Amino acid sequence: MTDVAELEVSATGTYVNVLASVARALSEADFDCAAALIAPIAGEVWTGRFTNLARGGSRSAEPRPRAVTPRIRVDVLRRDRFHCTYCGQPVIPLPILVAIADVFPDRFAYHPNYKRGHIHPAFWLLAPEIDHRLAHSRGGASNLENLTTLHTVCNARKSDALLADVAAAEVPSRDDRWDGLLGWYPAIVAAGNRHGARHSAPGYHERWMRLFGLSAISGD
Repeated sequence: MTDVAELEVSATGTYVNVLASVARALSEADFDCAAALIAPIAGEVWTGRFTNLARGGSRSAEPRPRAVTPRIRVDVLRRDRFHCTYCGQPVIPLPILVAIADVFPDRFAYHPNYKRGHIHPAFWLLAPEIDHRLAHSRGGASNLENLTTLHTVCNARKSDALLADVAAAEVPSRDDRWDGLLGWYPAIVAAGNRHGARHSAPGYHERWMRLFGLSAISGD
């Protein structure tokens, strides 16, 4: 295992590129190739803490549940074209990251509560949360207009501040062709049925695939 206590912005692109290559190989049912491709980031675990940019404090945050339905989450992700609206970098939906962790449980660790020392830092850097522009704690509604896509790490740092209260990072040019690896999701789930171990309750991936309008690959 490799401890990672600091998250570098440059690592986002590295993780996206590696995981996209892994997903492509799994879509071609080439497990050995996928295993080799994940090697550069294999075994990393998050051991750090975050500074709350709005308040100057620190916390070892875990994603907090909000009164947002899965259907609205999918609608917000699609509207924001699978990009964080704070830093502008790509996101990969959590169920897809979990599906990759199913295939490689030891190399790409996942913990449902984001426990320090038990989860790969890519989950913090890439998984999206659907957050409130006007914070839920300040009375913000859980409707499409008041919701936005943020990386888990961006949301943890922002906390309950208004987006306008926090200085945003320089936003790179967005690739509107990016789909968060959605097109390869069924194939990744199928690979997880053949290799690794499940991290989720029965039917988890099937429910999310239905919400995204995808069909499971038969025979796996």
